[in-house]
Amino acid sequence: MASPVAVLCVILLSVCAALADRPVQQFEEAGCEQDGLSYPIGASVPDDDPCTFGCFCASPGNVVCAVVKSPRSCAFMQPQCVDAVYVNDPMQCCPYMTCPNGPNCQAGDQIIPAGQTVEVNGAECRCDGMLSVCSVSISHEVVMPQN
Repeated sequence: MASPVAVLCVILLSVCAALADRPVQQFEEAGCEQDGLSYPIGASVPDDDPCTFGCFCASPGNVVCAVVKSPRSCAFMQPQCVDAVYVNDPMQCCPYMTCPNGPNCQAGDQIIPAGQTVEVNGAECRCDGMLSVCSVSISHEVVMPQN
């Protein structure tokens, strides 16, 4: 009677001999699937993510991409307004801020468009860039003593 190890070796050798030409074929058939399309290993895989580039099928079912930037690493420029809003554009990696009412600044509770002068709480306030400059006119009444 043959030992279990010898039987196992014979089975393995016969399977390997029968499938000697299949390993290459298996790897050619295996690949990655993305958006309903199949890609062979090593093939470029299109990707709509603006934060990645150079995507390819690295191994069966494994698409690998280089990450350019993650939204958490985005730097935000301070916009020239006090009422800025965040915009998430799917075509850009990072969200950005915009001024829906144009450049402006704030004095008290009032938003002042850039370059304009308005009255705020009795003071005349002007928006210069992001800086509001307010001045109060004080009229003095001078009483002259009589001789």
